[in-house]
Amino acid sequence: MPDFDDSADPEFGEACKRLAAWVEPLPEGQVIDRVSGLTERDLAMILRHLYVTRELAPVPILTVDEAAERYERPSVPLTKKGPWA
Repeated sequence: MPDFDDSADPEFGEACKRLAAWVEPLPEGQVIDRVSGLTERDLAMILRHLYVTRELAPVPILTVDEAAERYERPSVPLTKKGPWA
């Protein structure tokens, strides 16, 4: 399993590396939790997805005022095309 050293969130990257180190020696398909049906394959698939998305930065959550300020006016000037506009 590849490492997560270039994760946008270093703490999350370290947690993923610890999980990968725990999953790698498990026999393929081993059941981790019988009640939920969680297997080694499930964890490996989750880790592969996390690796692909590791460099994505968290999306900021805007307040209502921040969102209104950001999106209420267009980023390009509006031009009047005719008397109907």
